[in-house]
Amino acid sequence: MRIRIALSLAALGLTAIAVYGQPSDAQIIKDLTKPGVLKVELSPGPTRKEWHSAHGQYMWDRVAYVTRSAEVPEYPKATVKITGIARYHYGASTSFREFKVAENEYFGLPAPSKEEMLGMIRERYVDFLGWRAGDMVGDLHYMRIPEGEGVIWHTPKSFTIPVEIEYDAKTSIYDLTTIQEKVDVRFYRDAVDGPWKDNIVATSRERTDGEVRKYAQEDLAAMPSYRDQMQEREAQAQLDALPPVEIPDFQRDVDVFLFTNKLLREGTKEQVEAYLIRMLDPVYFVEGSSTRLNANGYQLVTNVLERAFNPKSTYAQQYCPDPAVKGQQPGGMEWWNATLDAHTRMSVARSGGTWKNGQKVGETWRIQALEVWMLTSADDIARINSYEPGMLCKPKGAVEKAADKVSPPGTGSSSGSSSQQSGGSDLMKKGKGLLNKLTTP
Repeated sequence: MRIRIALSLAALGLTAIAVYGQPSDAQIIKDLTKPGVLKVELSPGPTRKEWHSAHGQYMWDRVAYVTRSAEVPEYPKATVKITGIARYHYGASTSFREFKVAENEYFGLPAPSKEEMLGMIRERYVDFLGWRAGDMVGDLHYMRIPEGEGVIWHTPKSFTIPVEIEYDAKTSIYDLTTIQEKVDVRFYRDAVDGPWKDNIVATSRERTDGEVRKYAQEDLAAMPSYRDQMQEREAQAQLDALPPVEIPDFQRDVDVFLFTNKLLREGTKEQVEAYLIRMLDPVYFVEGSSTRLNANGYQLVTNVLERAFNPKSTYAQQYCPDPAVKGQQPGGMEWWNATLDAHTRMSVARSGGTWKNGQKVGETWRIQALEVWMLTSADDIARINSYEPGMLCKPKGAVEKAADKVSPPGTGSSSGSSSQQSGGSDLMKKGKGLLNKLTTP
């Protein structure tokens, strides 16, 4: 019995020591009150004993809020409220260990007005919308800063503002849903009085799905997203910024070949780009667009422009006004460069138009393929530049003679035999009447 009583007294003693070892509120406030601190507040509730695996021991933790001068020279009255955990060693001898900071909030810094902040978001609209732009049909129904909420300053160089938005979005292959969201938008700047940076971070805080409308899969797929509409406007603006090119009403495929050769020789890089975008087959564009190139269209245009307008040697320096024809078939032609060791391949077809009385009318010639091949090595460029004036690109009727004089190695066995070149040249010449009437773009 005496042993049990002794053990019970010992346990009570340990409990008393543990309770006594817990830091008091007054002690915590005293330990956190340093020079510059204006106020210390403690969270409601007791100081808790918490296990910290990183240290392998228990500690006393208490959430505290320390308000002090923000020490921002530009705004001397500004303050900062520091939220953190006052942490103490656990045991009979309790001592202050650290104040673990969780977050800061600054006060007394001037913020932009609501109208200015909404304007800043519109200037960074694509970053703000993020993934929503690809799902949204149409624009936002509204964008507003909720009443009762304002700017939260994380540092003198960064703040967050909550924004409420509503929009319609594709939420499945059949569903168009009206969605309301509250989004936290964070802005950054490099200096306290500096301009706000373009990059922002928009994080969804709350989301509510409202009315859901059902559509046939093909009907919903046909509805352009906001991103589609935005990219369409940008592509149209870029096309409008290119120089105008008067494209004739081509009657034959050979007219297209002649005009393209002439434009590549005499036009500017920007004129050729505008011509290609207006002449490419619909297969090279994003579905439903006549201005937004898809990956294949972008690659075709890029290849032609980079090769034809290479600063080391241009198409005009390597190709003739009246080129020898390497091969020809309906809708397609290949023609030689001036030295008959590189060629350009082009194919066209009629497309578009509408049906009238069972007949297709209004079709136009469109480019289905265009590959420009150039001499690129320094030695080949030096060779083609070595010819004296008049040695290459002979006048009409001298194509075959020029080919005989050049006779580059390996060309005799190519598909462009002399008979093919002669026949192709004759075909090219049939279009000269039209070509001579065309003005240089």
